[in-house]
Amino acid sequence: MKNSKNLMIALGLLIVAASSCVPIRKYEELQAKETECQEDLGKLRDDYAKMEGEFNEALRTIDALQKKAKALREDTTLMGNAYRRLTKSYEELNESYELLIANNNTLIARNAAENRKLLEQLEKTEQELLAKEEALTKEQERLNALNSRLKELETNLEKREERVNELESALSKKDSISSALRDKIAAALTRFEGKGLTVEQKNGKVYVSLENSLLFASGSWNVDASGKQAIQDLAGALSENPDLDILIEGHTDNDEYNGSGAIKDNWDLSVMRATSIVKILTQAGVDPTRLTAAGRGEFIPVASNETSAGKAANRRIEIIISPDLGVLYDVIQD
Repeated sequence: MKNSKNLMIALGLLIVAASSCVPIRKYEELQAKETECQEDLGKLRDDYAKMEGEFNEALRTIDALQKKAKALREDTTLMGNAYRRLTKSYEELNESYELLIANNNTLIARNAAENRKLLEQLEKTEQELLAKEEALTKEQERLNALNSRLKELETNLEKREERVNELESALSKKDSISSALRDKIAAALTRFEGKGLTVEQKNGKVYVSLENSLLFASGSWNVDASGKQAIQDLAGALSENPDLDILIEGHTDNDEYNGSGAIKDNWDLSVMRATSIVKILTQAGVDPTRLTAAGRGEFIPVASNETSAGKAANRRIEIIISPDLGVLYDVIQD
């Protein structure tokens, strides 16, 4: 703008000078230059207007840029504050993180030690459990074997109970037979009671005891008449029961035998007396396969040999009558 004013002043001076003393040619030259200057001035004005527009645009741009700069400065301040806050938070978080890392490392180390300890305990417990399991398995096998054995024993026990019942039944029957036999023998020998003859039942057997005074003379094995009658009466009762085992035992006192001949001592005498009774029983009809003669000498006394009464009691014939035990034997053998 300053250059435009200076140009217009120069043009004015040229016009004044030209009008006063400048010839026509000069005037024309000046007028041409004026025209050129007017054209240049128009161009300059256009350029000025254009430049002024550009200037105003630049001002607007500057103003916008200043506003943006202000906004950026404000944003920068906010971002700086935010950055500082974030930085502080980061530092705090970093400190917390490092503390957590330290605590975590401590916990990891502690947990590792505890885990090792737990692992050792688990291994030990596992071994103990395996040992217990093996022991339980063996115990179960043992219990199974015991159960099997118990079942077998129960079966055997049931069978034995059946056998016991059979035995009890057989024993009861035997006792009944023995009682009936004792009563029958006692009835058959009633007239000899009180004369050296006794009849009793014990252990399922019937015992008929006859003193020698009823049967034999002293030192003899020949049965006298009264004794023979007693034996024959007994044979009558026995012959009605063929399933009997009959043992005849001869007994003496402890006096030394002083006879002569084949008899040498009390053993011989007791055997001969038992044999004499057997012969009378067989002659009276008793089955000889049921009879057994035995001599016991003086060795099973029933009284003291220090007195005459005791010696008389020891000199005796015992007839032991047993019911047939075949049923009992069969049960036992089964």
